[in-house]
Amino acid sequence: MLVDAEDKIPMKIGVLRPGMEHVDLEVRVLQLDEPRKVTSYTGVEHVLVDGEVDDETGRATLTVWNESIQQLDGVEVGGMVELRNCFITSFQGVLQVNVGRGSEVIKRGRG
Repeated sequence: MLVDAEDKIPMKIGVLRPGMEHVDLEVRVLQLDEPRKVTSYTGVEHVLVDGEVDDETGRATLTVWNESIQQLDGVEVGGMVELRNCFITSFQGVLQVNVGRGSEVIKRGRG
């Protein structure tokens, strides 16, 4: 059976593991920080927005990279968003949901 990307069932934070890719989530935004610049070990400069999200199964750090930051316009703390095509990493033992190139942030209303 073929499943259209629009019909994918969102995953839950509680089942996420580092290394997962193409992850879709529906989460509540708990925190969004101001953009900040970082330089990678290869010398490339990136702009990031860090935050925190949750669902009924857990919490995770949110990192929105570079051009994807503009998709946060209109997203409020306490609001619900759908995050599509994310990748999952871990930093110092804390799970991170990454919104990067090819990812999508869709505002869904208040939590």
